[in-house]
Amino acid sequence: MQIGIGTYSFGGIASYMGLGPTLLEKFQTIKALGFDSVELLPVDLEDNDTEDIKKWLDETGLKVTSIHAEPSEEIVKKLAAVGGKVCIWAGTPFNSKEEAYEVAAQLDEMADMAAKYGVKVAYHNHNQEFFFDKGESLLEHLLDAGTKFYSQLDCGWAQYGGMYPPYFIRKYKNRIISIHVKENNKVMGPGPRPASRHEPSHFDGSMFAKVKELPLEERQKMLDNFTKQFADAGDRFKVQGKMGEPDSNMDWKAIKEALDEQDFEAFWVVEREEFYGDDHDQCIADDCAWLRANIE
Repeated sequence: MQIGIGTYSFGGIASYMGLGPTLLEKFQTIKALGFDSVELLPVDLEDNDTEDIKKWLDETGLKVTSIHAEPSEEIVKKLAAVGGKVCIWAGTPFNSKEEAYEVAAQLDEMADMAAKYGVKVAYHNHNQEFFFDKGESLLEHLLDAGTKFYSQLDCGWAQYGGMYPPYFIRKYKNRIISIHVKENNKVMGPGPRPASRHEPSHFDGSMFAKVKELPLEERQKMLDNFTKQFADAGDRFKVQGKMGEPDSNMDWKAIKEALDEQDFEAFWVVEREEFYGDDHDQCIADDCAWLRANIE
């Protein structure tokens, strides 16, 4: 079982802004904490030379599995050049069956484009994609409507949104190319009807495209704005405790069993949005150690 972690976990939204540790420093830390692979962000490819990234991967022994980015030909080409296999759209607004079908058609087109470079395309969920419309969740409508793309199931957000991950994995057997490992201790549901894809949304991941072209001051303002929005969201993000803690509602063994029924091995990516204790790195190292001791 391949266990990876996203560079997002080393700074959160600040990582999208290209703020914080360098990519090499992140690679070195990720390897030291016991991980096999890494999931990149767009800024990681924009701000670093491809040959440098390949050199740093060789030095640390890490592999790039994927990137969280809206699939574009430029991103896909760079991802392929550093050995990455999946370009994962980290979320886009849609709020109905009809809009899910529109997004699915777009994802299928992206998958055709990426296939030329040996790269697959997937979609990553949060909790709002489990809002029900016309008898099914939005994420189910999305996967029903398209055939060429995959799902990266964020299991923590799925459980939080009211969807039992093993059920979903089995329903969409051979469509789950990856999971995000996120501990969870609450079921709060998907929330109100999400924003329409035809309306402006400050949570649209496309706003992070080419963020490195912005002056540092502008990027800091964006970060401050997101920090305030997340603070205003209250307990929505305070659900991620220690792996295997007593009040966890995640059954990681059942998730592994469901994934093992697929015809290929999905890769696991730890994502931390909440940390416990004062030692950020120790928290992440504990996640990796728990998975190796209890799931592999």
